[in-house]
Amino acid sequence: MQAVVFPSPEHIAVERVSDPAPKPGEVIVKVSQVGICGTDIHIYRNEYLSQFPLIPGHEFCGTIVEIGKDVRDFKVGDRVAVDPNIACGECEFCRALEPNHCLNWRGIGITQPGAFAEFVAAPTRVTYKIPDALSDPQAAFIEPLACVVHAFNRLRVNPGDHALLFGAGPMGLLLTQALRHSGAAQVVVVDKQAERLKMALAMGATGSVVAGSGDADAIRAHARHGFHIVVDATGVPAVIERALDYLRPRGQYLQFGVTPIGKTVALEPYRVFKNDWTIIGTFALASTFQPAIAWLENGVVKVDALVSDTLPMTSFESGFQRFMAGKTLKVHVRP
Repeated sequence: MQAVVFPSPEHIAVERVSDPAPKPGEVIVKVSQVGICGTDIHIYRNEYLSQFPLIPGHEFCGTIVEIGKDVRDFKVGDRVAVDPNIACGECEFCRALEPNHCLNWRGIGITQPGAFAEFVAAPTRVTYKIPDALSDPQAAFIEPLACVVHAFNRLRVNPGDHALLFGAGPMGLLLTQALRHSGAAQVVVVDKQAERLKMALAMGATGSVVAGSGDADAIRAHARHGFHIVVDATGVPAVIERALDYLRPRGQYLQFGVTPIGKTVALEPYRVFKNDWTIIGTFALASTFQPAIAWLENGVVKVDALVSDTLPMTSFESGFQRFMAGKTLKVHVRP
């Protein structure tokens, strides 16, 4: 089959590789649609958990074309989406219902071959049937939206809260919608790109600020005493460091954006103590595919406008470079 390969850090190839074969309890999925994710950038730059060479790709949907031994609830022809996080189910964290912290965790497109390929193998225990109402582009958003759902299982949004969000990329626009639908009365979004801010306003944001010199006063004008909730969806340490400046006493800060491993920010612990702040991390997802599917199926979150480019696999490198440069929203590949 044809696949995208990261042979080494900061190198991309499209080449022929062996077709996957199903192990017991696995299915082979013919990939219909797969999204490029910010995590793929970190993998490409060797800033994440992966080793090379690697076939990336973890936001995908497709059709089952082969089933392995002991597969009972799926059949050839089923349309499915796959949670790329494979937990062992037996370690201390899995038994505590915290599968995203599994001691033996594996990830499709992260630690094993992924979905920027014609076919990918997946265990049935992380495979989900797609409702007929969902298109392939919508179904390819199940995984990123499941990450948002996990974040909102950890974040407490109270009715009437004022929220500030840094970053209006695809994930920021999902978070914007989730904040409004979860009860926030005010959602102010900060981003460098005016077009992205227009989309945020169309998707429920109540205010927007163009990031840059002098933006602090514009941000504070929306909430004189600070925001109940501040969310980073950029993963940029310089943004994260100043984000806490806008958090009100007893506020919650959510670190959603992925930073490169090893990067640090300066934080004065006294401010956390004095202000009763809650600082929340949110890693990947944790058994949140079903609610993500429900949100999409029932129109709670809209995703169609978030896809700016749909490309063949042969155009992966150009699309990836444009995505990495911030010139696109979500880029989908159709192998």
